[in-house]
Amino acid sequence: MTDTFLQALHPSEPNRGATPPVVIPEQGGSPLTRLRGHPGEPLELRHARAVLTAILEVRSGRRSPSQLRPVLTPRMYHHLRTAPAAPGPRYTVRSVRASRSGPRTIEICGTAHAHQRASAVMARFDHSETGWRCGFFVLVQPQPRR
Repeated sequence: MTDTFLQALHPSEPNRGATPPVVIPEQGGSPLTRLRGHPGEPLELRHARAVLTAILEVRSGRRSPSQLRPVLTPRMYHHLRTAPAAPGPRYTVRSVRASRSGPRTIEICGTAHAHQRASAVMARFDHSETGWRCGFFVLVQPQPRR
């Protein structure tokens, strides 16, 4: 019978010796509630992408609008809540870009892909004392092929 020995692996983390990131334990509730940010914090594109994806899921009936209430303006929340769900394809949001249109406003554009077709997605995020909130959203679908 052959003896088997284990060897220790050398650390391979690229940021070895760097300060580890601060991990904030979840406070319960939806993960989207943490996307609002705090006053003075920039809007991160990954957060904007998550909100856009969640809005598309609400529009297709795959998610409840109440889960997005903390990251939407009251007007946008009311619109999503009262609009009938339109069952459709599951979209994947890609290539998100941002531009500042005012001191407390950021406009986001990107593409949402479904069934090998791309649609444009646009949104506006406003910063208030409660953090970033989406106040406008539109999905622009391509014209049907003739």
